[in-house]
Amino acid sequence: MSLFALCIGPANAQRMQEIVATETIELRAEQARTFTLDQPVNRFSLSIEDIAQVIPETDRVFTIRGLKAGRVMMTAYAADGQVVHRATVIVDQTQGLVKLYRADVKDYVGFFCTSLSCGRADPDAKPLPYGATPDGQQQQRSEGSSAAPPKEPQ
Repeated sequence: MSLFALCIGPANAQRMQEIVATETIELRAEQARTFTLDQPVNRFSLSIEDIAQVIPETDRVFTIRGLKAGRVMMTAYAADGQVVHRATVIVDQTQGLVKLYRADVKDYVGFFCTSLSCGRADPDAKPLPYGATPDGQQQQRSEGSSAAPPKEPQ
């Protein structure tokens, strides 16, 4: 019997292989980003459920929403169970907002910064040209009078 166990045991043992992600997605807590895949996806799984949320929009478009700081592996599966895509999702804290104020404008440009880089807090916001003010604010002239900024054509 022991000879049988020796022959069967090692023959069935397989080496463990690490599953690695092909991509890293970084976002902040309370931030959402939308992505698309080339192949249809039937379901997503996350290694930890309370770090990020995956919201399928269509079978190829999905949104990832950061819930709290942490790191998870996301796996996307086709209808037949085949892995379509794997990504590491890194969610940073909402802290790290840097506000740059200008002396001539009562407004700021916000940046979220990590230890590696900074990016616009609102990448869709159009930056003000130098010397311009947001609508509704007055520019002070050197002689003490004020003038409303010219409106840009739309």
